Amino acid sequence: MDEFLFQIAFRLVNRFPWIGRMASRITWLRRFISDNYINWQAYATNPRPRPFSMAAPYTTWQSLTDRTFTGRHLPEAEGEQNLPSMGRVANLWRRKENKEIPSVDTSILFSFFAQWFTDSFLRTDFRDRRRNTSNHEIDLCQIYGLREEITHYLRLKKDGKLKHQMIDGEIFPPYLFNVEETTTGNWVFADKEFEKLHPRFVLEFVFNNVPEERLKRMFATGLEHGNSSIGYTLMNTIMLREHNRICDLLKETYSEWDDERLFQTARNIMIVLLIKVVLRDYVSHFTRFDFTLDPTPGMAERQRWYRANWISLEFNLLYRWHSMVPEYYMVGNKRFKLDEFRNNTPLVTQYGVGPLITAASMQRAGRVGLYNTPGFFFDPLPIGDDNRSVMEHTIEMGRQAKLRSFNDYREAFSMPRLRSFEELTDDPELQRELKELYHDRIEDLEWQVGIFAEDHDEGFSLGRLMVRMVGYDAFTHALTNPLVSTYVHNEMTFSKVGQFVIEETNALEDIVKRNVKDSDIVASFRTSAVSSDS
Repeated sequence: MDEFLFQIAFRLVNRFPWIGRMASRITWLRRFISDNYINWQAYATNPRPRPFSMAAPYTTWQSLTDRTFTGRHLPEAEGEQNLPSMGRVANLWRRKENKEIPSVDTSILFSFFAQWFTDSFLRTDFRDRRRNTSNHEIDLCQIYGLREEITHYLRLKKDGKLKHQMIDGEIFPPYLFNVEETTTGNWVFADKEFEKLHPRFVLEFVFNNVPEERLKRMFATGLEHGNSSIGYTLMNTIMLREHNRICDLLKETYSEWDDERLFQTARNIMIVLLIKVVLRDYVSHFTRFDFTLDPTPGMAERQRWYRANWISLEFNLLYRWHSMVPEYYMVGNKRFKLDEFRNNTPLVTQYGVGPLITAASMQRAGRVGLYNTPGFFFDPLPIGDDNRSVMEHTIEMGRQAKLRSFNDYREAFSMPRLRSFEELTDDPELQRELKELYHDRIEDLEWQVGIFAEDHDEGFSLGRLMVRMVGYDAFTHALTNPLVSTYVHNEMTFSKVGQFVIEETNALEDIVKRNVKDSDIVASFRTSAVSSDS
């Protein structure tokens, strides 16, 4: 199916949503559409390996093989780039008069999941932003850690389980610090092994300005940002509970298995559960067509794009969806401001996982785009002697890499070059501002600005080029995971019990409901689904 046919199909399904729902119920049709849609996105640009990375501005053996250097889709822009000041460009993202533009129906839970999910592989090295600390895989390092030694520190070493604690009768990750003895100036780790989880200088940056009462109750997690928001904490807690629940199921059936086999099998099952949630629930939400993505087993291995993963700088930067962050988060009748749901694990233990996930499912996140990022992201962010904001650091990364223009990326992803700012967006204020900044030359428009400025097609929650680039990286990333390959994805890898768990899981809500006591729990990436079900 080509671009023209897909555009007709999108318009048809957007006008008649029942068509998408009906197609999802017929297995052969669902898989036929899924296979073609995935290939349409995955063949939008040249497959990996790419000739360029951040290792050098030209092709070298290191740039082709050393994945500690972040990849890139296109070579550096040539010549001088006549770009507007960073401050003026950064302000394109700022909310006007602090007024949030809500999404059509994307829930805060979706934004929570997006941050938690992408943090596991979009990982910039603190000391050298050309490099990354990524495993380049969907591997649930959020709860298992990036390396085996970290995994070892987080394991209970009994019955295959991860370390945990009980609070009010429910499972949570263990505390990182000794609650009674730790102060802001004196960290006392709750477990001597936890001191080895993350570099001290990284944790000092992450926990900078965290109130002492919250600091004492930070959880021990696989990644250093594991406590950065209550959304991150909710996801980690649910996944830890599911891992330990699966260990109990496996032990009950395979009593002869030792701790090691129980753990490794549970981890394999968990990673595949996450991939299913990403494809069927998360990626499917980028459109509002009520169609469930379900590729034919083994489909990916027959494609030219089936290559080893290598995270690109463009994928890292396009995922800066700060505009989804709400001005406040409603739990019952109580309103929490941004600072109150950042670095605040006590909030999760106080309210409980179920009520917080339900609250996040019922409130709309912000719309992805310009003029919609909270003021917090424009505050100074001290990194050494550098006090620039999050937004300025983000723009600077693209400029240091000499990313090519927005139109160059459209062409690279099989889309026509735009001829005017009127083709980019229907917003007259944004047209005027972009024309002024880029001297009325659409060819000079920066890629980072363009992907957030571009209008969303009807039925989509992202701009046109961003949809294409997210689709390319998401599908070629998830479907090349070794655990979903033909010769690995079987009962020998997961066990009969594990296969059943995988088959009965299609959405995040399935995992949440298995691990939360509340009978009326709602876990949805779409607020309209919540209102229609209630």
